[in-house]
Amino acid sequence: MTKRNRITLVIIMIIRIILILAGLYILNLYIGPLVSLGVINAGNLFGFCVSGILIGAGIFWTPLVEFIKKLRQNGSGKAIISVFCVLVIIFFSLFFATLAKVVKHSEYTADNQSTVLVLGCQIRGSVPSNTLRERCIVASNYLKEHPEAVAIATGGQGPDEDLSEGQCIYNLMTQDYGIDGMRIFIEDKSTNTDQNVANAKKIIDENGFSYDVAVATSEYHQYRAAMICKKNGLNASSIPSGSSKRAKPTFFTREVFGVWAQWLKGVKN
Repeated sequence: MTKRNRITLVIIMIIRIILILAGLYILNLYIGPLVSLGVINAGNLFGFCVSGILIGAGIFWTPLVEFIKKLRQNGSGKAIISVFCVLVIIFFSLFFATLAKVVKHSEYTADNQSTVLVLGCQIRGSVPSNTLRERCIVASNYLKEHPEAVAIATGGQGPDEDLSEGQCIYNLMTQDYGIDGMRIFIEDKSTNTDQNVANAKKIIDENGFSYDVAVATSEYHQYRAAMICKKNGLNASSIPSGSSKRAKPTFFTREVFGVWAQWLKGVKN
């Protein structure tokens, strides 16, 4: 074996090791919510797919390279590879551009808004999830700092929930966090964020509340919530609640696809 061949083999081995390690790192980023909470969604499914592709490429490098070489031997094969590469570039360019917007909108921007929307999320039986509790905490803190503000607690009752998310939010904010129940209006018919906001808008109209709203929801959820608010004629600012470090990659990634779904519905930024 020539010196050049040995160097080539070493380089290939390094590339394979890097691909496998990168795949394992991405797997570690996305597996947390599945292991700790049993959560599986578009976010960690995407992460698992990317991880699997990288690990597979590292393990099966030689047959993969041979397949690509054979594909490149004819014109249609070259065209397929070119189209595939262009689509991958477009996909990841759009993905990271959208992710940047999701991250940007995760910051606290609320000021003196007098209407607060508290967006619901999962209840296990009658026990609120940590995510819902965190949303209630930041909303309650805001109401204490702004005594003229009112809140709309949103969220219906799922098949595995003993009460509506809106009612659970009301209970938490009044019983645990000291907010006067007269300041909280309950919306308990919605099953998703679109309905949360649309139904809250009806309560706003019925009571003459301000269309300038502060949205209390998880930081990763703020951008999509703002888009939906805009669709319903509301001007949204953020009261973000935090999420665990292990959950961030999964839920921020999921939001990218959530934003794309809104785009497909014709909702603008």
